[in-house]
Amino acid sequence: MSFDPNNVDWKTADLIRKHSNFLNNYPGGQRADMRGGRHNGMLLNGADLRRALLSAADFRGAQFVGANLSEATLAGSQLRAADLSGAKLVKADLRGADLEQAKLSSADITDADFRSTTIGSTDGGDVPTKLDGANLDNVKAVRTNLTRASLMGVTARGAHFDGATLDRANLKGANLQHATFSSSSLRGANLQEVNFADARLSNTDLTGADLRSCHLDGADMSGATLTDCVIASDMDLLAADVRALVVAHFEWISSGGRRGTPASFAGRDLSGINLSGADLSAADFTGADLSGANLKRCSFRFAKFGGANLASAQMGRCDLRGASLRGAVLDHADLQSSLLTSMQLVDPRSGESKGEWASDLSGVRATGASFARVDFGSASLADAVFDGADLSHAKLLGCVVSGASFRGAKMEKARLPDGLSSNGEAAE
Repeated sequence: MSFDPNNVDWKTADLIRKHSNFLNNYPGGQRADMRGGRHNGMLLNGADLRRALLSAADFRGAQFVGANLSEATLAGSQLRAADLSGAKLVKADLRGADLEQAKLSSADITDADFRSTTIGSTDGGDVPTKLDGANLDNVKAVRTNLTRASLMGVTARGAHFDGATLDRANLKGANLQHATFSSSSLRGANLQEVNFADARLSNTDLTGADLRSCHLDGADMSGATLTDCVIASDMDLLAADVRALVVAHFEWISSGGRRGTPASFAGRDLSGINLSGADLSAADFTGADLSGANLKRCSFRFAKFGGANLASAQMGRCDLRGASLRGAVLDHADLQSSLLTSMQLVDPRSGESKGEWASDLSGVRATGASFARVDFGSASLADAVFDGADLSHAKLLGCVVSGASFRGAKMEKARLPDGLSSNGEAAE
């Protein structure tokens, strides 16, 4: 894409013309200096602004699609909602810049500097670079320095962060599916609720990172450093043997079974325990007492809870795909917005689908429990008791409900299978 001078005023067009002469060492050349200026919404698509001086400027809503900003100085600039799709920002200085809601899909930010800076600070303190909510899909961020940057809720699917530094960065809630972080550093980073599905984190330094409620489906963490990672809340308050089981289980999950061991809590008294945010997929809780436990935002894919006591447990927003809760007690438990759909079975070598594994809640007792906004997929609820439970906005369309009881249950706007009425009785 080439720059169209007709999209800007004559002064800006002349500035870019002189900057082009500067880059090419032609007579009359002058380095573009837009520092501290107001350039809201400016159309600079395709502009060649390599090495330009653009720090502390206001470019909110500006368009830089396909522009070349390599080695440009943008420290402390306002780039909120700017469109930098496909732009080149190789070795650009973006320290302390505000890029919230900006579009950087397919941009090249190799070796760029996004560290915090005192530029633009009103109190002399460091100003972190903000990329919250930005679109970084397929961005090239090789060796980029994003230390302490705020990237909350960014979308960076297929992005390349190989060799990048994201120490103490905040990526809470980011979507990083299929992204690569090989040999990167994320020491002390906030990675809560990040979607790392099918991402490559091989040889990544995750020392001290917060990995609670992460989604690691298919992620490659071979050779990753996980020392002092936060993998569940209140880890220091857990009994030593329980803590050891949780740590060994996470190592087993994150290494794809090459290290660590799957945890078995079968028959254990874990009443009132706080494991919120932990990934305990495929762990065995058969017959365990988890009454009153805090298990919010845990991953329990394929976990076994047969006959367990989960009365009054806090299990909101848990991933229970493919879990077995056959015969468990869930009286007054809170599972709001949790996921109980089937788990897809995939051959790890060929990637071929091998079918589905449905969640099993047959025979559970869940009187007075909350399942509001829960998606049950095709789970078996046969002979279960949901009397007085809250199933408002829940999805039960594909469920097996023969013999189940829903007397007095709240079913406002629930999606129900054939044979189950909103006032509560299942067909035989």
